[in-house]
Amino acid sequence: MAYSKIQKKILELLLKKYESSKTYDGQNEVTQSFSILPEKVFPDYNNDFTDIDKIKDFENDIEILQINSLVIISKKQDRVSKITAISSDENWNKIRTILGVKDRNTRIKEEINFYSTFFDDSSVHKIIKDFCKSQIERLESGKNSEYLQSEAKDILALLVFILQNKNEILERELSISVLSNSKTWESKYKTKVLRILKKSGYFDFLIENCADEKEVNKVILEECGIFANPSYVYFKGNGTIVFENGNVSKICSDIPLGISSASIRKIVSFEITDSKIMTVENLTSFNRINEDDTFYIFLSGYHNSAKQNFLKTIYNQNAEKDYFHFGDIDPDGFYILENLRSKTLINFEPYKMGITELKTYSAFAKALEENDISKAKALIGNGCHKEIMEYMLQHNQKLEQEIISWKEEYK
Repeated sequence: MAYSKIQKKILELLLKKYESSKTYDGQNEVTQSFSILPEKVFPDYNNDFTDIDKIKDFENDIEILQINSLVIISKKQDRVSKITAISSDENWNKIRTILGVKDRNTRIKEEINFYSTFFDDSSVHKIIKDFCKSQIERLESGKNSEYLQSEAKDILALLVFILQNKNEILERELSISVLSNSKTWESKYKTKVLRILKKSGYFDFLIENCADEKEVNKVILEECGIFANPSYVYFKGNGTIVFENGNVSKICSDIPLGISSASIRKIVSFEITDSKIMTVENLTSFNRINEDDTFYIFLSGYHNSAKQNFLKTIYNQNAEKDYFHFGDIDPDGFYILENLRSKTLINFEPYKMGITELKTYSAFAKALEENDISKAKALIGNGCHKEIMEYMLQHNQKLEQEIISWKEEYK
């Protein structure tokens, strides 16, 4: 016979109780019974305002299970008070057949074998090995794995693809390629996969200065060549780019140029004729700022390893230039500056990121948040930008760079 969703839920809860018990493990010396309250399945069962027809349907479902010798119903004042499984090996096997599941010990062995296949594969990335090892340890200690096996198969397929990826690909393309559906990645797996990638510690050096969770996720995926939308690097100034296919692009100060992140990997020569090179944190300021003899670069967000390598390429061919970074006058802005310096080994100097600007534009300043205060103190502790950080803390001020690029243009 066909069983309803309610009936299957009841049987599922009873089976879970049984398979989590000492009786199932053969360690119990007394007879156990396995029961659930009706509210576990139907939360409003004893609510005075619940539809009487829904209550009758629920009780009919339970009575059918009792007629089929799967449960015993206990009642108080004509209401179901408890649902108890008829516990026997034959009955538990019947319930497994109804639910379409295998014995828990069998399932555990199958799951361990599944994760071991990846763990024992020498070609698999360490992040995947560590994840599989953690799931095997959970299963061997009697805990459930973190994900259903059907989900785990997709998660591992996504991890394999992402960690082996060498080319720029969009998130919807990733979803189609691995899951055969353009929306499943975003709706079901993105958060789960990113949780594993973050927990691995493999990307800590990239995300240590990220402002929020959204930025962290973006940086990790872009480091693996996965983009929500096509990513571009923007240039403004005077220079010449030569690509590996021989194509040449001229850049001039009055006509900015955007190049896709995928294409910057194909640059073999980047000659800049301006004497100063400046990275700019925000696009609004990049579009506004325009000083003579300065070549501007907007990297579209945080600087992953591909963008850092690109800056090194520019530096190797333009080492005699002066390098600057223009960002927000807040702890995050200075963390980005320090990240740039440490990852590229280029001595970027801060541009208009000092106490003078904070004083001049104090009317536009914002109060520090708790996270700002922690980061400012950390920078001071590391001996970085002590004077400006102490000023920010003393005056409870920070400033976005857009006001500076706007106001300075008209001075």
